[in-house]
Amino acid sequence: MIITGRIAEYITATDIEDFPPDAIEAAKGAIMDCLACTLAGSRESLADILCRYVTAEGASPTASVVGRGFRTSAANAALVNGAMAHALDYDDITQITKTHPTAVLLPASLAVAEEFGASGKDMLMGYMSGFEVACAVGEALSEAYYDDLGWHPTGPLGAVGAAAAASRIMALDPEQTAMAVSLAASQASGLRQNFGTMTKPFHAGDAARAGVVAAKLVREGFTASGDALEGRFGFIRAFSGGQGFDSEQVAQNLGSKCYLVESGIEIKKYPCCGSAHLALDATFDLLFQGAIDPDAVDRIDVMVDFDPPRSLIHSRPVSSLEGKFSLQYCLAAALLDRRVGLQSFTDDQVMRPEAQALIPRIDMRRITGNEGLPSWTEGYHQVDVQMKDGSTLRQQAHRANSGALRGVTMDDIRDKFRDCAAESLSEATTAEVLARLDMLEEGEPVSGLADLLRS
Repeated sequence: MIITGRIAEYITATDIEDFPPDAIEAAKGAIMDCLACTLAGSRESLADILCRYVTAEGASPTASVVGRGFRTSAANAALVNGAMAHALDYDDITQITKTHPTAVLLPASLAVAEEFGASGKDMLMGYMSGFEVACAVGEALSEAYYDDLGWHPTGPLGAVGAAAAASRIMALDPEQTAMAVSLAASQASGLRQNFGTMTKPFHAGDAARAGVVAAKLVREGFTASGDALEGRFGFIRAFSGGQGFDSEQVAQNLGSKCYLVESGIEIKKYPCCGSAHLALDATFDLLFQGAIDPDAVDRIDVMVDFDPPRSLIHSRPVSSLEGKFSLQYCLAAALLDRRVGLQSFTDDQVMRPEAQALIPRIDMRRITGNEGLPSWTEGYHQVDVQMKDGSTLRQQAHRANSGALRGVTMDDIRDKFRDCAAESLSEATTAEVLARLDMLEEGEPVSGLADLLRS
């Protein structure tokens, strides 16, 4: 069977009853978390620039820009909301594809659902369909896509997933859905070299926009091939560097696996690159055991489960954005402040003398014996703090590898939402948004939720 056609059949035929309860709960948690990150990201300068851009462009006001008080077109709203969701690098990740799935899938789903008068259940189904499709395609790609070729997986896989989500919400037929996925595949992009700049979160927004544009164009009669994923010059081969891929896996796994459970949703505790999180967990475990005087630290050796440099490409950061992609700064902030939160990532915090003095004493390398193996093979990081008195403090932190919602509870996500929404929404509005999100699958129109989020 043609793979793109199989994907289209899955998108159009699957319903919420086909998902286990823990998958639905994880999806709702991911949506809540992503909206929290979007509200926090709406205060960033990136958001100011994008809002000025879409306002100047002009568009039919059919979809809300979260936290910014105005509507624009669905495509523009997906762009801005996706970039804002990923702006702080506080949004979720998923294991199999190493992507930030919800920062792409939700902005596309929310924008289309609002424009087309869809329900919360419709939006949830769009999100879950897009998640499953993106993971199935991602699992078929070669390891080179994630480790060697320079692509930011969130962008290309996100575009395919966003098209799946938008097609589902717009109720496109299987042929249209296949063409929408193919059209999105031709828009897929995102280079890892842009990490540490505004362009990284743009990848998420651009992928969300690509999915919306693809579905809406096809709905109007635009055409694309029916095999743009698996064809000789298609997505899977191209993004795998021509080797090490298995297109047939998509048809075998889609629907037989539930990626929302098997890959899971990892909710971030820290607003920085997920590749630093296990090392931060280990560092905070050490700090919990006893105070560490940064001035008494001789050096810190961090062993990680990937070959540096990967995502953490800024060993000597000079800005807040670079700090989010610097293991050295993240650990320095943890030792200096005993916490890593939204306030940790400003230019002043990154450039403060005590942080810049500690940064050169922190070294990152691959766990011995695993150099060159696929990323996240071992699933743990180890932090060795060498003190000037000759003593060593050592701690490991292991990745959670099972369950649908990983590392947090729904109550943790609600607390994160309240924290992120504090500068954008009143307490009463925040409470109403959380109540609506808790009942998302019960069929209320998305428009009421969007109205609350827009303010």
